[in-house]
Amino acid sequence: MNINYASNGWTIIIDEDINSLNEQQIKDVAKLVVSNMVVVFKNQKLTPDDELRFCSKIGTYQYYPPNLDRIKHIRVNEGILRVTGQKNEYGEEGLFGHKAALDWHANQASNLDRKPLIWLYSKEGSKHSRTSWLNNILSYEHLSQELKTTIQEIKVYCGYKSGLYSTSKFFKEHVDKNNPIPLVQTNKEGKTGLFFPFLQIFGFENYSNEEFENMMNILKSHVLNEKFMYHHDWDDNDVVISEQWLSIHKRWDFEGMENRVLHRIAFDYSKVYNENDNSF
Repeated sequence: MNINYASNGWTIIIDEDINSLNEQQIKDVAKLVVSNMVVVFKNQKLTPDDELRFCSKIGTYQYYPPNLDRIKHIRVNEGILRVTGQKNEYGEEGLFGHKAALDWHANQASNLDRKPLIWLYSKEGSKHSRTSWLNNILSYEHLSQELKTTIQEIKVYCGYKSGLYSTSKFFKEHVDKNNPIPLVQTNKEGKTGLFFPFLQIFGFENYSNEEFENMMNILKSHVLNEKFMYHHDWDDNDVVISEQWLSIHKRWDFEGMENRVLHRIAFDYSKVYNENDNSF
């Protein structure tokens, strides 16, 4: 494969036709995502079947049944959701169709069984829109040893509250205090970093509110640094695949959301690492 790096030195750009990749190359792409957080393909011409075929070589995609009323308006097929403000024949927008920013987040942060990879493919209307990713492997590497030691055993409570990273009514508000998640994690490629979707974190296990707020401010100030970011300025037919444990992402304000259509697939890497357990 023709593999290059973006100007930040860590985002992978692959100059290949996705449909030309063999099974081993596709699995190698997955490993690059897990080690580098973000992999980009430009100028792809893909059908929904092509999209699912690629992700299925890596693992199992999240299944969306056709008879589930809650997702009918955002469903493309059994594995693809449409992210768009474009209305369907019933006047319904897709997922996250609002023009305001979709602020920093990870896929279903409070769900321990969530899919750890996200595929985004721009179908139309994406020019001049921007999505940014944070590499929290790099941000962790740049912490002081003292701070690394301090946070090593922290576990976080995750959830969703409308208005923090999105005004979407699609998700139910909740905070899961039954399943605290380690803040510091090491992934399948041996990379250690921060699980830090800070707009989806509502407390630390065994921390007072004051201690929690103080540490959150320290960590937020640290990770929100340009050297840990990749900014993707979309063109139609772009594909971006990202990892959801040690990376978070943000879509910036975009007035053209009624014309912008992205396909979204959530999937795991169970066929790459030869196991069904997606936990660390």
